[in-house]
Amino acid sequence: MPKPTSIESVIPDGQCSRSEFQAQRDKLESLLRDAGREAMLGGKATSEDRHRTGMTLEQEVEHRLQGLILRAKGIVSEEMLVRHQREIPVDEIPDYAVTHLLIELGERELRSGAEQ
Repeated sequence: MPKPTSIESVIPDGQCSRSEFQAQRDKLESLLRDAGREAMLGGKATSEDRHRTGMTLEQEVEHRLQGLILRAKGIVSEEMLVRHQREIPVDEIPDYAVTHLLIELGERELRSGAEQ
C-alpha cells in the first residue's frame, strides 16, 4: 500500500511553522506599506488625494497580502498534483504551508510595481 502523501512533502524542511509564517507575513506587509507610502508621497498629489490614498493603503496592503498567499497556495497545490498526482484544494492548505513562497512572490510583485 502506498504511503499517503502530505502537504509537507512539497514544503522545504524547516519552513512550515506558524511563527515563521507570521514573521514573513509581517515583513512583507511592512515592505508593501512602505512601497505604498513612497508611491503616495512621491507624486504631486494634493493633500486631499493623499488623505484618501492613505485611508485605502491599509486595505490595499491586506488585499495584496491575501492575493499573494492565495497565489502561493495555488503553487503548493499544483506541486502536490505534479509530484504526487494528488490534488489538495487551495482552501485546505494552511497559510503557514506557504511561508517559503511568500517573500519570494512579494518581492517579485514589489519589483514589478517599481518598474511600472
